[in-house]
Amino acid sequence: MPVLIKSVFFFLVLLNSIRFVPLQGQECYLLMLGKECSENGKVLLAHNNELGGKEASMLRIVPVSEEIDILPENNYPFSETSAMLILQTNKGFAEGDAVAINKHGVAIAGGLSLKTDRNSKARKIDPLVPTGLGGGVRYLALQHSKTAKECVELMGKLYTKFGIKYPSAAGIADSNEVWYIEAGGGSSWAAVRIPDDKYIAAANSYRIARIDFNDTINYISSPGLKDFCIESGLWNGKDDFNFSLIFGGGRKESSGSNLYNSLRVWRAFNLLNPGLKIPDNQEYFPMFQKPEKKISLEKLFSILRDHYNNTPYDVWTKENTDNPKRAIADWNCVHTSVISIEPGVPPDYGSVIWTGLSTPYSAVYIPVYLGINDLPPDYEYAPEKPDRKSAFWQFKTLGDSLRSNYPDNASDWLIKRKRSESIFIKENEIIIKKATELYDENPDNGRKYLRDQTAYFAQKALQLINR
Repeated sequence: MPVLIKSVFFFLVLLNSIRFVPLQGQECYLLMLGKECSENGKVLLAHNNELGGKEASMLRIVPVSEEIDILPENNYPFSETSAMLILQTNKGFAEGDAVAINKHGVAIAGGLSLKTDRNSKARKIDPLVPTGLGGGVRYLALQHSKTAKECVELMGKLYTKFGIKYPSAAGIADSNEVWYIEAGGGSSWAAVRIPDDKYIAAANSYRIARIDFNDTINYISSPGLKDFCIESGLWNGKDDFNFSLIFGGGRKESSGSNLYNSLRVWRAFNLLNPGLKIPDNQEYFPMFQKPEKKISLEKLFSILRDHYNNTPYDVWTKENTDNPKRAIADWNCVHTSVISIEPGVPPDYGSVIWTGLSTPYSAVYIPVYLGINDLPPDYEYAPEKPDRKSAFWQFKTLGDSLRSNYPDNASDWLIKRKRSESIFIKENEIIIKKATELYDENPDNGRKYLRDQTAYFAQKALQLINR
């Protein structure tokens, strides 16, 4: 089937003021792998950012001179400032749920809202702070961090000093470590290091389970967290200190079940550890899991596009279209990505954001290298209304044209996209080798080469959807 993106674009412009009724809620998904989980020893961080579907997304380079101004008072003693490569919406840091890498190769994998999963007792005992910090804190911390753990610690210090106004979770990583942090309330937070040979999947509900307060290498938490939870009655002081049980469970409280979120976590286990045969109605899972097989980039792309394919929950079967279960992929997704960090390789070309704009159903993942100084114009332009000069709006237009009868009316194009992405992955490995040679000769030539290659991939992706 030919993709008629040009012929439907201007029609969709006329319909811009009419929103599709969302098939599902506005949520996000996060899957992070320790470096021993991937096929090639890279740290891989996968994320879907789902909002209303029309918050246009773009790439941005944040220079050293640009300070993220989100603090109630600007007197915090920060250290060195780093430039950053960011994939975010046109709402900027106010929306908060971006992905980013700084010049040291420290990455923010993306975030998750935990607002609806915070239980009623935690809401009462540890209320949110209206003047506190939201999701933007993670990018401010990234500006001033040289390692993932340093970034987590700085986020925690800022949370503790200014309070928390919005409960969320985020993934933070470098080439050696992967961390995951959750905000429990206005003053409470905790973070855990993911083992190198394991992954963590999260989907808008609390996932940090037992915390070992004696293990300061793998766990960090807000000052006095244990005592606060005992004194306030959030924890009895006898059972294991399970952060997810102490602060989470709000969705189950309100609806009687957490399957809206837990089914998406189950799906990661179902795809990466089918031998475990975990029941699909299970609501609590191990915090980490070692995959049965090493995981590839292509596998992560397919997971971010998953709609319970070949299961009784497949949202695109006739029996499920009227009442679909919450899937990993959603039409309201505004950007999708896999960050790849290669140990032992300079961040300029060893740290890459595999970028997909709009929904993963229509996005094409392309590698965008940390070391570039200029971005493809279509990819850094994200106006509020449809515009053919914006890559986001081109991908969204394609998605809207496929939506009425997916995946049947897209089968030929989906095959072409998969073939193209496989080629991109192979070419990326060649580019990294070439970049190594060029950087040894002259770093400026290396950066120019990475810029040109990023522009090449962007052009190929747009050509693919405009044929």
